[in-house]
Amino acid sequence: MEESKLELMIQGHEIWLEKSKVDGEDIELALMYGHNMRQDGIADANRLKAFNYHPDGSKFDLNLIPDKNRYLLKFKADNEGSYTTIVDMGSTILSKTKDGFMKGPRSQFKDVIYAGAYHQMAKILYPVGSNGGFNGRVMHGILETVPVMPWCLAGQEIELQVFYEGKPLAGEDIKAISKIEGKEMSLVKTDEQGIARIPVTRDGEWMFLVRHRDPTKKVSEEFDETIFVSTLVMEAR
Repeated sequence: MEESKLELMIQGHEIWLEKSKVDGEDIELALMYGHNMRQDGIADANRLKAFNYHPDGSKFDLNLIPDKNRYLLKFKADNEGSYTTIVDMGSTILSKTKDGFMKGPRSQFKDVIYAGAYHQMAKILYPVGSNGGFNGRVMHGILETVPVMPWCLAGQEIELQVFYEGKPLAGEDIKAISKIEGKEMSLVKTDEQGIARIPVTRDGEWMFLVRHRDPTKKVSEEFDETIFVSTLVMEAR
């Protein structure tokens, strides 16, 4: 990874999932990398793992299929309920020195100003049929956003709850991005129960992004803190 890409990750580039193609029960998703749902590069396949949770709670591994500057994921949605697809991007340590950004821990370089371990997760919900029986819960990640409903309604608020290590995360910002607009539409802070209500002003896919820094998750001579980034994509009807 070249220096410019390291800097982009530190400054806010992220992975997310979005719909690519639907053919009856055959669903195709795309894993993207960039900023504010605008693509800019491709994620490192060696650090990616993909899963699909079916409505009954069963979990299946998914293959990441290279496709130009993205990856495709395919599964069959053959039952009613909400399907949850997650891509986990393993941690990488980035160190900032007087000469710029480097990939690797503090111990590998001289004059390190800062070193952080960056971990990302992308999540998307694909509901089939009615919303009966939807039970929003933490599915996979250490930092995860859980909605009350498996879709958004354009012109209304969506209620989301953020969890960190399985517990509600208070006082953290959720950034809402509209894919159609290609920009941040709002920034809302979670309350003491980790809940935020965010206005969804139009139709199309929306990404809700949370970034959490944990200085307690550090390793001496390796990195100073761990930064978790989690994206949730939902469709506004």
